[in-house]
Amino acid sequence: MRTRLLSTLSILLLAACGGTLEGTAPIGTALPSPSPVAASGGPVILPLIVSSELAKGPTRFLFSLTDAQNELIAAPDVDVALEFYDTDRDPDAVVFDEEADFIWALEGERGLYVANVDFPEAGRWGTRFTATFPDGRTETVRADYDVLEDTRTPSIGEEVPSVETPTAASTGDDLRALSTDPDPEPRFYRTSVDDALAANEPFVLVFATPAFCQTRTCGPTLETIKEVAAEYPDLTFINVEPFVMEVRDGSLQPVLSAEGQLRQAPWTAAWQLVSEPFVAVVDGSGLMQAKFEGVLGADELRDALQAL
Repeated sequence: MRTRLLSTLSILLLAACGGTLEGTAPIGTALPSPSPVAASGGPVILPLIVSSELAKGPTRFLFSLTDAQNELIAAPDVDVALEFYDTDRDPDAVVFDEEADFIWALEGERGLYVANVDFPEAGRWGTRFTATFPDGRTETVRADYDVLEDTRTPSIGEEVPSVETPTAASTGDDLRALSTDPDPEPRFYRTSVDDALAANEPFVLVFATPAFCQTRTCGPTLETIKEVAAEYPDLTFINVEPFVMEVRDGSLQPVLSAEGQLRQAPWTAAWQLVSEPFVAVVDGSGLMQAKFEGVLGADELRDALQAL
């Protein structure tokens, strides 16, 4: 059973993340979707761990759930409790537990769960997922994975890279040359990342491309951030397209590689992103205070801003 579970999980994780748990997922990490994996004789539920970087310290643990037929079952009325095990030390001893919160990735269509956890050390860890369904039935499954010593993207409390990002001043206030957002918020394109850092002002940096998002969640994520930004009129928000772009035929279009692939923009490479969308909350000292890979809930962002 354990061998079959881990084999099935590895295929599901690759389908969900486009890479391994060691954080090798490329830009364009896919939103979890059903996978053609037979689960005959296996567990009733299977987890899809969406976080591409699980590391020592504060970590946003993002996941979804499928049933034995590989259909997504994550829903607002399906509660999930988590128990975490340090497999290297004692695979059967619970180190800590958490409740997961459901958030919509695509409103009314597809959702995920998120839990804020703090791994005390790197190594091999495991999580037992216990789902409680509306009829009171519970199902449980465990998955083991690797927790890294550090992440590629800046860690919480670490200095973030200073990089020049494009602003409205560089395009003659033509926002169509800066963003594929059909309704761009002008405030998001006034300040460059390097200028915000030089001014010692806190800011929120959003890597999102609504028109070319590989996960279909950049647009909804950007709308969530606009909603929250309206409550913080004096805080700097910066949105950048994560890929190399140029204006063609009156609209912003990607500049593809010789192989026909999207190319990371310099600021994306500097931050060593492995997926999009990605949101960073940076304090006035230039230190990362919170980061959100993939979708995020409005209340998650509000909590991070209130802590600044």
